[in-house]
Amino acid sequence: MEFSSILQLEEITKSFSPKIPPAVDHVTLELEKGNILGLLGPSGCGKTTLLRIIAGFEQPQGYLCLDGVLVCGQGVWVAPEHRSVGMVFQDFALFPHLTVGDNVGFGLQGSRKTGDLSRRVAEVMDLVGLRGMEKRYPHELSGGQQQRVALARALAPQPNLVLLDEPLSNLDVQVRLRLRQELRDILKIAGTSAVFVTHDQEEAMAMADQVAVMRAGKLEQVGRPEDIYQHPQSQFVAEFVTQANFLRVHRQGNDWQTEVSDFAIVPDDSETLIDAALLDSCSTGTLMIRQEDLQLRPNAESTTTIRDRQFLGREYRYCLQTDSGKELHARTGIGQALAIGTAVKLSLATQRVQIFPDLASPKLSRPMTLQC
Repeated sequence: MEFSSILQLEEITKSFSPKIPPAVDHVTLELEKGNILGLLGPSGCGKTTLLRIIAGFEQPQGYLCLDGVLVCGQGVWVAPEHRSVGMVFQDFALFPHLTVGDNVGFGLQGSRKTGDLSRRVAEVMDLVGLRGMEKRYPHELSGGQQQRVALARALAPQPNLVLLDEPLSNLDVQVRLRLRQELRDILKIAGTSAVFVTHDQEEAMAMADQVAVMRAGKLEQVGRPEDIYQHPQSQFVAEFVTQANFLRVHRQGNDWQTEVSDFAIVPDDSETLIDAALLDSCSTGTLMIRQEDLQLRPNAESTTTIRDRQFLGREYRYCLQTDSGKELHARTGIGQALAIGTAVKLSLATQRVQIFPDLASPKLSRPMTLQC
């Protein structure tokens, strides 16, 4: 094994009982130095367990390397305090009886001289924008300030890797929006690699250089945020990350028929890996349409109607109901507001769509990108 990354996991598996499926199931991934990885998934998917495994709080099967050093596997086990890993907990876990400065310097006790300790505390306090608050106590700070203190404490020993367990979940919406950029900036300025857990798709996309989507203990897809969003490799990833619409489709020649409209779509030029015979044998599947790619046009003859409309500041979000009762969603600009109850014709604002075929073939296990 070669250990070139800040974090390398190979076939990591963790079971808490032989009677239930593993909480983490054969996970393999790498994180390059200086990058931020977001572990994204619904509750119970194993992302926090995986974070605890990296920290050393859980002992799994498989191999785990930190900065080129094997810390788990082949009979090796390195305790959490010797892994050079900083941890930021969901509830901040600050000591209420200690000042902010003492909280930040807690992990440095005994490892530095008093003058060096004070200088390091001042450095990280300045890094997180809290210089001058060293003498305050946690209860005298806002939630956002407490989170930055928790991050400063994790950064103070200059760890190789910082782990954050849903770091923004206890904050209100406006603070979360501001602090997620601040957290990313702080980590980038410090040059520190990080792994954070979240169930918020937007948060993962905004903060992470790399996103790992988890489901039932397994990795569904790993990649850059834009790749995950634009090219989901499973319907689960498409549903969880893009919050797209999904319509059953049936192929008739080059036309793919849905309950709301027929779309004339053909294989995209980039789909070189799909065998033509396999494609021809695929006649049914599920069409993915992102909310922003769905266009609405009033049409009295249409059986699709606007059930509700939400104003989101920069756009409208329409809730549509088809003749069968299926619910679809569309996001449009605010230039034209369509009334609730309006019958609308649906069309696509994109030339490329993705279809998840029903064909059960290993050669066609990924979605097809098709061109309108």
